[in-house]
Formats: sequence, C-alpha cells, structure tokens
Amino acid sequence: MARRDPLSPEQKWQAATRLVTALPVLYDITFRDAVGEDYDRLEQQIWAHLATEARDLARSNNLPVRDAGEIMETLGVILLTFFGPEIRTEEVRIDAEKAVLMVKKCPFTFRESAMRAETEKLLGRCLAFCIATVEALNPEFTLRFVRCMCTGDRACEFKVLTRTEAEKGDRL
Repeated sequence: MARRDPLSPEQKWQAATRLVTALPVLYDITFRDAVGEDYDRLEQQIWAHLATEARDLARSNNLPVRDAGEIMETLGVILLTFFGPEIRTEEVRIDAEKAVLMVKKCPFTFRESAMRAETEKLLGRCLAFCIATVEALNPEFTLRFVRCMCTGDRACEFKVLTRTEAEKGDRL
C-alpha cells in the first residue's frame, strides 16, 4: 500500500526554503575559520556558478530575457523558485535598457539574523549570484546594487541595465 504524504506542496516548499537559506550560514560558521581569508572568494565562486543553473532554468522554461524588463521579471522568477516563498519582490520597468527589481523580504536575512545576526556577510553571496545570473541570462546586460537589506537598508534594490549604460555610470 502506498504511504500517504502528510505534507502539502506548500509545506514542503517552505521547509526546503528554510534549509536552503540556512545552509550558507551553517557552512560559514563551520568553515570560515578553517579556510581563512580565502573563504569569501571561494564561496562567491559557488554562488556565481549557480548562475548557470539559473540560466538553464530560464532557457528550459522559455523565460524571456531580451530586454531589461524581461530580465528583471525572469530574475524575480528565479529568486522565487530557488529561494522560496519567503522572498518578496517588486518590479519597476523603466525602459528596454533599464529596470529595477526590489527585494522587500529576503529569507537569507531572516536565517542569518536568527542564527547569528551578521547579515553583512550576505552581500558577497548575493552580489556574486545576482550579477552572474543577469549576465548569464543575457550577456548584453549587467546588474548594479543600489540598496541592500544586509547592510541596513529597508529593501534591496537591483538595477538591471545594459553593459553600455553601466560603463557610462562607472565612468562618472
């Protein structure tokens, strides 16, 4: 006889989210001292590699990535899919070359705060993943961080823009 599954899909997704968002904190607590000053660089490589998984998810599901607005929407889908229902985002389309994704609630900040209250360590992970993901989705675009919850802002604000626009801004 088949065993009845007592958990709903929503309960499973929430449990998986708690696990996935707690793992980086647990690895940091366990390995940072042993690895030493290379820890952040090595960890960022892992998060950047996850951009390949994000790109593959987008491609296999035909998610649009032709302009900044589409990339922003697809990034929102990826964040929700990878990191679960606790993440809350808001999207602002500016034009084909610029869009803004705001993260209003982040499960990583919840876990980090609950486990040790050192949210500033999240920034390197998030930068590595989000920038690499946008660039993997469409190499003509990149991402700039405007605000970050893990450094004390009320929300995260990510600007998706063409590399040309980003280079102009970097020169100013």
